[in-house]
Amino acid sequence: MATPDKRALPYTSPFFDSDGDNTAQALSASAGFLYKILAWNVNTSAAYVQLFDAAASDVTVGTTTPNYVVPVPASGGVLDDYVPPMKFSTAISYACTTTATGNGDPSTGLTVSGTFR
Repeated sequence: MATPDKRALPYTSPFFDSDGDNTAQALSASAGFLYKILAWNVNTSAAYVQLFDAAASDVTVGTTTPNYVVPVPASGGVLDDYVPPMKFSTAISYACTTTATGNGDPSTGLTVSGTFR
């Protein structure tokens, strides 16, 4: 039996989106904790990952105020580790946009991944 990687977070689930856009997406349909998020932006302008403590169906991107925003630099990426993890009481949803609270769609979708529980 292989030895588990001690760097891996125990009891977390991964998520991955190769084309994050301005449509609200469910990361977790129920309450949970966000441990890590990695976002990569190939566009020549900055982009933003908006995080919502709500079901994706209850989010209107550009109208619903995000609970947290992760700025992603132009032609670059960001890795955020949340220690302690970020708590979401209802659900964990996200959208990738061209402004911190707007609904503009990045020309090319962001790559977004991370871990949650």
